[in-house]
Amino acid sequence: MKVVRILRFWITVSLVFTACLLITNNTYAKRKVKKDSISIVERKHSPHKATMYSLVLPGLGQIYNKKYWKLPILYAGIGATIYAINWNTKNYNKYKNGYKDFTLFMEYKYRPEDSTLEKPTGTSYEKLYTTNFDESSESFDSWFKTQLQNKKDSYKHDRDLSYIILVGVYVLNLVDAAIDAHFNDFNISEDLTVNVNPTIKRSFISGNTIGLTCTINF
Repeated sequence: MKVVRILRFWITVSLVFTACLLITNNTYAKRKVKKDSISIVERKHSPHKATMYSLVLPGLGQIYNKKYWKLPILYAGIGATIYAINWNTKNYNKYKNGYKDFTLFMEYKYRPEDSTLEKPTGTSYEKLYTTNFDESSESFDSWFKTQLQNKKDSYKHDRDLSYIILVGVYVLNLVDAAIDAHFNDFNISEDLTVNVNPTIKRSFISGNTIGLTCTINF
């Protein structure tokens, strides 16, 4: 839940900052006065602006590039990784508390006869396995403790990996916005033609050779 709250706060701040940025940069043309005449100088599509927009809020650079179809893919990836982070964090905390409480319980259960150690109050491990732990064998207790530790470490690994994937999706969002913006002004003529014609190559050494020439106009 902390991750969701942080994400909501970050998105709110990003939206406010983005709104201010759009207001201050909402000029698509510059007016330049020269010899009592006004000329319009249009701004080109800016890769820097697209990158900055995606840096502030993922997907905003794609909107700037008018690649709206990428938004569902981007936010599906973000949503899936955030769900994975929450899921693994919840299970990690559950098994971490269970491992901690069961370790204290084993110290109490196998304490020396003259020990004054009191029975611990934490029993979160009982929600993870149904059995009578007061009468369980030592071998079972050792096995169960190992399973708790393995589960704890596994969910911690998956949680950390989910964070790395989330950062990767964020970086990929920046790279995609920058590359799309760079190719936005790449002009390719609609008159794209391919001409294939027969040709004869003359050579004093090998004689005449018949072949084909391919010409691409764009």
